[in-house]
Amino acid sequence: MRRWDLIGHRRYLYLASLLIVLIAGAALGGNLAAGRPPLNWGVDFTGGTLLLLRFENRAVTTGQVRAALTPLRLGESVIQQTPGTADVSIRTRHLSVAERNRVLETLRRAVGPFTVLSVDDVGPKIGRELRNIAILGVVIGLALQVVYVTVRFRSWHYALAADVALVHDVLVVLGAFALTRAVVDSAFVAVLLTVVGYSINDTIVVFDRIRENLNLRTREPFPELVNRSILESLVRSLGTSATTLLAIGAVYVFGGPTIRDFAFGLCVAVLTGAYSSIGVASPLLVDLVARAERRALLASTSPPASRGEAVAAGTRRGRRPSRF
Repeated sequence: MRRWDLIGHRRYLYLASLLIVLIAGAALGGNLAAGRPPLNWGVDFTGGTLLLLRFENRAVTTGQVRAALTPLRLGESVIQQTPGTADVSIRTRHLSVAERNRVLETLRRAVGPFTVLSVDDVGPKIGRELRNIAILGVVIGLALQVVYVTVRFRSWHYALAADVALVHDVLVVLGAFALTRAVVDSAFVAVLLTVVGYSINDTIVVFDRIRENLNLRTREPFPELVNRSILESLVRSLGTSATTLLAIGAVYVFGGPTIRDFAFGLCVAVLTGAYSSIGVASPLLVDLVARAERRALLASTSPPASRGEAVAAGTRRGRRPSRF
């Protein structure tokens, strides 16, 4: 395989990552400047109305229901059909009694007769609570990832590099949703957790290769060793990402509008997770280790003030880079 010097050109990777994050931040800020919420919060987080209907015609499809709701500006509602039945659930923004009656009358004329099984209203307060719980869940997930990486590699350098990559990936997904105004609903939490899981999985593969090479190539400079490890795992990472994207892409194209935003978020998660393990986590690990080695070298060349410090300095000089 051609020896691409990815680590030697890591400043360009940093610039590319910074540019992507700035675009994401500009998308979020641009929505605020335009007087809109930074993200297009769905009914799950803002509150709304849930209608459960049973049509007499079992051949009714969600496409017919959506087409009937579009003139009422409710075409973006979450419409789902229970498989094998004529039951259809419709989640919309909060509707007043008059609006709800107009919706039911429109559906009755355009789609056919039905029975109203239930009507539920989700208040904005409950929506905010769900949103806060979702954010807390993602933050706890990030914290647990840091603990896991620290314990697994016995070094906080790996954990910090992996965590920066995770934050980068979450910002990219948020920016993509802000830029496209895709609906942020309860499925978005699954997207964020997929970002965290997929990104850390890809990063761990590269870090594991680095750890193996540290034991095999004790004389190789650390930046070259990391570059070698990236190249050795590059084909595997690209292959895994490509096959995953094929499956999710099929869901995006053929899965219908209800799960299209969810599939879009997963596609962004896979792409940014594959990139960050190579373009963010690994270069940052090299710089963190280089900084730690410089500090250790400065400490070892300083005159020790006591015998205990002299012993400690000698121990540091004798250590191998594999301690990172």
